[in-house]
Amino acid sequence: MSEVYSFDLGRPEDVPAIMAIERREGYDRLVGRWEEAKHLAEMARPSILYFALREAGALAGFAIVLGLDDSNRRAHLKRIAVAAPGRGDGARLLRGLIDHVFAETETNRLDLDVFEGNERAKRAYESAGFAAEGLMREHHRLADGSFRNVWLMSILRREWLAARGGA
Repeated sequence: MSEVYSFDLGRPEDVPAIMAIERREGYDRLVGRWEEAKHLAEMARPSILYFALREAGALAGFAIVLGLDDSNRRAHLKRIAVAAPGRGDGARLLRGLIDHVFAETETNRLDLDVFEGNERAKRAYESAGFAAEGLMREHHRLADGSFRNVWLMSILRREWLAARGGA
């Protein structure tokens, strides 16, 4: 990562910037949104990690990984979003969080779901090593009451290791 960018764990003082990213124009059908109290409560839970990508110290993107205490060693990438799409920030953030999850925890499987039709995100996840496992029909209910299909995708520890020339 260049000197301009840094990667670390999110902090409570990041929540206003996180909320601003979640609420960017056009993100309403791609990225979930939580209120401040929900973010702060989730951030305080030991089984959840918030990841931050910073550009010159400012929050450029964030990600939330749930389930780090799962007895099956399965974690779930709940949300990832960047302030300025199309610059590679999402890929930087995704690589950093994947490396952290597999290098720093006992996680064996990291999975996520991505809305059907969000081909840009699906391709980005595939480029990072995630494999599509199938379509979950009407899995996500939107605020207007409609339902959306999502792709279930995952990457396994052994796949991550193999991609890095290990095991």
